[in-house]
Amino acid sequence: MRIETGSAPEGTRRRAGAPAPAEPRAGGAVDRILAMIELLAGADEPLRLSEIAQRLAIPKSAAHRLLSTLVEKGWAEQNAASDCYGLTLYMALLGQSQLARLKIHDLRQPILDDLAKQTRELVRLTALQRDQLVWIGSSRGRRSGLVYEPDMNERIVPFATANGKVWLATLPRETALRIALDAGLGSGRGLGPGVVTTLEQLGEELDLTAARGYGTAREEAEEGVGAVAVPVLAGGRFVGSMSVAAPMARLTEARIEEILPRLRRAAQNMALAWQAGG
Repeated sequence: MRIETGSAPEGTRRRAGAPAPAEPRAGGAVDRILAMIELLAGADEPLRLSEIAQRLAIPKSAAHRLLSTLVEKGWAEQNAASDCYGLTLYMALLGQSQLARLKIHDLRQPILDDLAKQTRELVRLTALQRDQLVWIGSSRGRRSGLVYEPDMNERIVPFATANGKVWLATLPRETALRIALDAGLGSGRGLGPGVVTTLEQLGEELDLTAARGYGTAREEAEEGVGAVAVPVLAGGRFVGSMSVAAPMARLTEARIEEILPRLRRAAQNMALAWQAGG
């Protein structure tokens, strides 16, 4: 690593495998129809009218009008046997056309690049491979001033990194603590001054990470550097994580609050790219 200065509303009960309820959206028909398209695109199977209305927190009559519009325009279809609604191939074909026009073959890199541009910090992506987190992508948003440029080949220390904590928080506690001990928890070798050193401290960190849905690291893996990370969940399964890292001077609490909505949205997009095989 080097830091340098240079010129350069929840429903009652849902079926197994059904998507999580979409967040209610204020606004008019455009907001609602976009939310409906997102809901149908993320569903594992076609949805009933009542379920769509419930997940979008809108009246069934309004949901039916919007679905009728989507069906009329060729975006959605209704299964005659089940009365359930799903998207047609129209949106997929539009997406393929757009990707071909932009000559994008890797769906993940544009997501990293966009977040790096928004935050002007280092954005990184991990993947879970053989029960270990590994770096698989990055994008640097700052080319001058105080620049954080780590080695992408470095090992991810699970108990000392924001990405690692996000992963450990998804595991059974006994498994998470064993992984941390195997990775050197308590040894303190080659790590930053803020690293946790006991099982009790790590347990508290994982409880906090699980409760708020994101992990942080403050001078833990290395001195002078902090990060915030969120999980990438494809089909409800942890497949990796995304993080924004920066010198501690720039990664204040206020800055983290500013970054988090963008990071979470990017992670949602990354999950879609993951499922699409991008």
